[in-house]
Amino acid sequence: MELLYQNGYGAMYKMKNTTTGVHELQMIVDTVGVFMSRDDLDHLLGIVRKSNEPCTCADCGGNHCNKIWCSSPLVDICLKVDEAIIDHMEDLIQGAQFMLDMDATLEKYRLK
Repeated sequence: MELLYQNGYGAMYKMKNTTTGVHELQMIVDTVGVFMSRDDLDHLLGIVRKSNEPCTCADCGGNHCNKIWCSSPLVDICLKVDEAIIDHMEDLIQGAQFMLDMDATLEKYRLK
């Protein structure tokens, strides 16, 4: 595994030699590790960015929800969050995406 990015909340790793090639990332927060694809990561970022919108479920009653729910083919994720965790989560995802895109850009324009 190669560390892509980490912050005070968690870390994102890129898996080398995955058997499927689809779930090439692992996000680790606290003591939980979740395998993800790049599409899963994009989807999670969208959920994190919308987390400040009012929630219409019976528990929240139009207030901000203190949980993030995200489904993927491998696992459903539910994380209890607050504003600080949301900020760290967004930073973690964007930092990992930046590192992934930077590697792809450098590979594309590499001198031969």
